[in-house]
Amino acid sequence: MLVPRTDHQGERPTWNCKVCGWPWPCAVAKVELAEQYQRFPRGLVVLLGSYMIEAVDDWAAGRRTPPDLYERFLGWIDAPGLAA
Repeated sequence: MLVPRTDHQGERPTWNCKVCGWPWPCAVAKVELAEQYQRFPRGLVVLLGSYMIEAVDDWAAGRRTPPDLYERFLGWIDAPGLAA
């Protein structure tokens, strides 16, 4: 699995940030991930999509899946050229 270079990681099974406690990806993680994947935005989509699938599995095992799942993991990505 790809591991982003940030201390702000999602903690399973809650998927809250290990550092600040906010829903992951938190604001800091979003900035750092966007910077790291600036030259390869499709890689960021793959990474966050895989995390979203893991989160769905975690939440399906006993928690209610958040209604904003897509927005939380993928909806914030502003990557020109991904539609191509």
